[in-house]
Amino acid sequence: MARRTRLRTRVLLLTAAFAIALFAITFGLSWRAQVAQERWSRLVGVETRAIGTLEELIRAQNAYRAGVVSRGSGVGANVTNLSVSPPTADTRYPTPPYRVVSQLLEADSLRTIDTAALRRRMSTFTAVLADTTSTPQEIDTESQRVVAEAQRIIDERKREVARQLPMLERDSHELMSAGLAIAWIIIICSFAAVQVTLRKVVRPIEDLSLAADAIASGDLGARAPVAGDFEVARLAVAVNHMADELKAHARTDELTSLPNFRAFRERIDLEIERAQRYPERFGILILDLDRFKKYNDTYGHLAGNDALQRTARAIREAVRVVDFPARYGGEEFAVILPQIDAPALAAIAERIRSTIEAMPAPAGGAQVTVSIGAAMYPDDGTAPDALFRAADERLYAAKEGGRNRVVGVPMLRTASGAATRDG
Repeated sequence: MARRTRLRTRVLLLTAAFAIALFAITFGLSWRAQVAQERWSRLVGVETRAIGTLEELIRAQNAYRAGVVSRGSGVGANVTNLSVSPPTADTRYPTPPYRVVSQLLEADSLRTIDTAALRRRMSTFTAVLADTTSTPQEIDTESQRVVAEAQRIIDERKREVARQLPMLERDSHELMSAGLAIAWIIIICSFAAVQVTLRKVVRPIEDLSLAADAIASGDLGARAPVAGDFEVARLAVAVNHMADELKAHARTDELTSLPNFRAFRERIDLEIERAQRYPERFGILILDLDRFKKYNDTYGHLAGNDALQRTARAIREAVRVVDFPARYGGEEFAVILPQIDAPALAAIAERIRSTIEAMPAPAGGAQVTVSIGAAMYPDDGTAPDALFRAADERLYAAKEGGRNRVVGVPMLRTASGAATRDG
């Protein structure tokens, strides 16, 4: 039997392949999802918080400018230290500290944004505030420049958000498409695995079941195809071997190990078919142990079985290799002798008779003899029943003629050996 993959190995390999594929797919999708999540977090979280902080800075800057400008000029000298609001000429309206605005630049949401230009604008604004000669218009102008720079950064961040949104949408679409593609791949792989299972396991088992049913119903010629995985193929080989053994047993006599009557009938049909196709002659012999019932009654059935076995061995020794001896039934035997003429048939029959007669008597038994009737194809008939009838009539003639003798075709009727006294 050709080398085949074991079913257990195939299942384990398929399972491992699916597990690896699913792990790789899951890892890839998780990585893509994580990247997309990080980008969304940055877009929605970082950018949104940064824009919110800058808008709050603009509001604080405008409020501070309004408070400072409303008090008039000449207050710059009092705000050199941005952390403290020194007293002014008008102590009822102290200048608010600029630290409220500048602290917004230190917010965590602005750490990832380039705010160097905004810091410079705010430094310029504080320098104008510190200058006692600065006019409200100059303060207002520098404050507007701070606001404009913050608004510029806000617009830039909004443009970045607008730029990244299509990319994120595209990533989400690609992720969804990849998931669908992977689902189709899994479906296709599953379908392929099912097809392989059908071809390697299910169908061979179905064929094996059909063959087993046919063998069980008596068709011993049925055979299971050796296909599929190792276990299924080995089971098919075992079933076929079992069928061969059953066929051999069904055509073999258990006691003598010779072919039985069924095998003999099949063989003679084949011989007639061959003789008709290629004009040939063949002969048959029917042998019957003389007074076998009396032998059984005298020595017992075990001795009778031993006599049948010794007779079968003697027949095998006396016939040719091409001849087909069989146990015809009970104490009767038969032999098919292909490609033979009447004289040769009579000679082989006589050799069988003399070989059996010459067998020594066993302990607890006695010497046995046989009577033989012969027939020739096509002289005595072209059908099995006609040949059996002719051979059987000559067998009875041998019995009536004294037993322990051969009776062949009429033109060559031969009597050999001495007839027994109680014939």
